Amino acid sequence: MKVVAILGSPRQAADSTKIAEAAAQAVLGADGEFQKFAINDLSVRGCQACYACKKKAELCVIKDELAPVLAACREADYLILASPIYIGDITAQAKLFVDRTFSWFKPDFYDSPNAGRLAGKKILLVFTQGNPDPGFYKGSLFAALEGYFQRQGFKAKYVVAAIPRGPEAEAKVAEAQKEAAAAIKSL
Repeated sequence: MKVVAILGSPRQAADSTKIAEAAAQAVLGADGEFQKFAINDLSVRGCQACYACKKKAELCVIKDELAPVLAACREADYLILASPIYIGDITAQAKLFVDRTFSWFKPDFYDSPNAGRLAGKKILLVFTQGNPDPGFYKGSLFAALEGYFQRQGFKAKYVVAAIPRGPEAEAKVAEAQKEAAAAIKSL
């Protein structure tokens, strides 16, 4: 069993990271492998819309520090994408990763019901936000990202953790860790 976590927070000890790590531990067996990649620590370029991944390659042809991350994702049984919500969206770091997963679509993805090269994989999307209403972005942002990965053939779920700053934050993180663990197991 192999789990890869993509960490979109610019902060090292982010709540989204803690939740992603708890979810990974929930599905890892004794011989499991866990890799995590903090996108903020990497030198990464965005998708260049070159379409090389549809014409001459099955991988993104950009040779930067995200290339081995994308390769690790191809080998994983479970993916976890974790990001706080900043200014109503996932972080710029997480968005760079998501944009580069365009390479996971097959060349005929516009017309094919089996659009993804990684179809059948499982992905848990972990979002943290300061807004106390966990459903605040449910109909737009969260559903769109879940739908994007489902279109690629992933079994996808998302977990939203509303963690306002203050004395209750630690308890909210612990609650979200349990929710994420249950969500990934249900995939």
